[in-house]
Amino acid sequence: MDTTKQHSDFYLSDSLPIFNFHEHIFVDATIKCHELYGRNITARFSNCFMEDEKEIYAIPAQPIVTFHIQLSADCFTRFVNEQNQSCYNELECRLFWQNALSLAYLLPQTESDYLELYIRPSHFLDMADRYPIFRELAREVTTANQSSLDFVVGNVDQQLGDFIDTMFNELRDYQVSDLRFTHLCECLLLQSMGISVHVDPLPNDAVKRPYDSAFAHLEDDVFSEEQNNFLKITSRCYNREQLIEKFYEVKQEYLEDKAYRNRISAINRDVKACYDEVMGDSADLLAETYFWMAQQLDEHKNKFSLTEEENQTLTEAIITVCDQAFELCRPNAAQLEFYTGYTRQPYMSALGMQEFGQLLNMVIPNMDLPLDKLDDSRESEAILGQYLRDRLGFLPLSHMTEKGEGDKPKKVVELYHTLMHHMTDEFTITDTSDIKKSDLIRILDHAYEQNDVIMLLLSEIEQLTDQEEYAKSQKFNKICAWIIALEEVLEYRYNQPNSEQDALTTYLVHVYMAEGNDMKAVERKVRETKSIYDQMVPALLHVGYGIETLTKKKMFMLVAESLIIAATQDPFK
Repeated sequence: MDTTKQHSDFYLSDSLPIFNFHEHIFVDATIKCHELYGRNITARFSNCFMEDEKEIYAIPAQPIVTFHIQLSADCFTRFVNEQNQSCYNELECRLFWQNALSLAYLLPQTESDYLELYIRPSHFLDMADRYPIFRELAREVTTANQSSLDFVVGNVDQQLGDFIDTMFNELRDYQVSDLRFTHLCECLLLQSMGISVHVDPLPNDAVKRPYDSAFAHLEDDVFSEEQNNFLKITSRCYNREQLIEKFYEVKQEYLEDKAYRNRISAINRDVKACYDEVMGDSADLLAETYFWMAQQLDEHKNKFSLTEEENQTLTEAIITVCDQAFELCRPNAAQLEFYTGYTRQPYMSALGMQEFGQLLNMVIPNMDLPLDKLDDSRESEAILGQYLRDRLGFLPLSHMTEKGEGDKPKKVVELYHTLMHHMTDEFTITDTSDIKKSDLIRILDHAYEQNDVIMLLLSEIEQLTDQEEYAKSQKFNKICAWIIALEEVLEYRYNQPNSEQDALTTYLVHVYMAEGNDMKAVERKVRETKSIYDQMVPALLHVGYGIETLTKKKMFMLVAESLIIAATQDPFK
């Protein structure tokens, strides 16, 4: 194993490589270059996004030895003064003597990435003295105007790829000296030649780079792997101006979807109020009758000797009429006990947030949950959680496992403080000198406690980005994160099914909208349904009382089968 020359001052603060970033924007192409200039070696990572095949040029200011790694896609390369070109395949690396000659890269109609090290000839000759593997190319440097572009060809395996990631994470996060930077570049070059080298570990006292924002880079545990991949793709496909334009497009879609859902929620409330007023107790009476029918079947089944198949049919009939009853009226404890005796499994019913809130307001003194703000959104869950914490003293696990802000993700802390700074008017002082916070603050507190960076980003978007100057002042990565937060919410809303509690009014909402937003049409439909319900009650009572007089098993089973078949007909429609 070879060891590159080690130094004791890898992290000297007075000898730092210089970072630079260039973004070249064309009508049909964007090229982003991250560069790190050292005394003897310069590293450049280039991300190229081409709508059409295009040739670009690399013109060095002085003689260089070039180490090229084609990280993604293939491209063709040639010296500008020559016609012959060389194909650089994906995950291949090349080492050659470029001198001060210009290169032409023919980039494909796709996204391609490559990494290059530009090495001063004097330093490369010094490396050749230390590592014999470079001596053949060193002779080219000292005797020839240039070498072949294919002078040394290698492949990038998983181990080399991992080292590239580790190396650039260190360069991004820590203040490395020029000597440390040179050491890392030499290790990369030697590993690409198949030589096992010792890489000095990061010292414990390494100094982190100071960043003015936690969003200076994205790679951390606050985002999932899928989210991080999305963020990387987004950051590569847009320049800053395009990204801001994309953000406001997605935000507009988000706001329009939110306005539409608020409108539908308001219609739902009006339709439900109309239904309750017109229906009266007819639905409740029908629900009671359905359940009574189930009890009748249960009570009189022992009069007959039923086969296993007939018992299964009877069980299906009892469960079916119970389901019909529970669709019209929420079951009580005794009814659930009866029902689960046949289903042999817990009763699963969607308890809406507002219904749950009503229940909490009834059983918990001074709960005062804002029912109008409770729906199936994540914000509602946050408000509910904070009210429970304030009233009952429930604390999240983070209160016991985290010692303070130092244990929390930096992006969460930064977003929380930014939002709180802009929302001081969301706090009020009560007559008893207590501090009362708004539900918006409750959402922020919940997101902070849960390290929910997406919810914090959404709050920032809604509260602060109406001013375009605010958006333009944010980090490129922050705007990428805004986009993923919005698109995740849109996808969640799109895939969110209607809850069972809304099934009763969903059809009526369609009636309302189909009739040109006419509540009278809803009223007419409910009256029709009420009439059907009122007719069904005496009919079911007649059948139910008839069960008591049945003496033949065939007739008893016919009643059970008829109830199953009748359940496939929806009297409401």
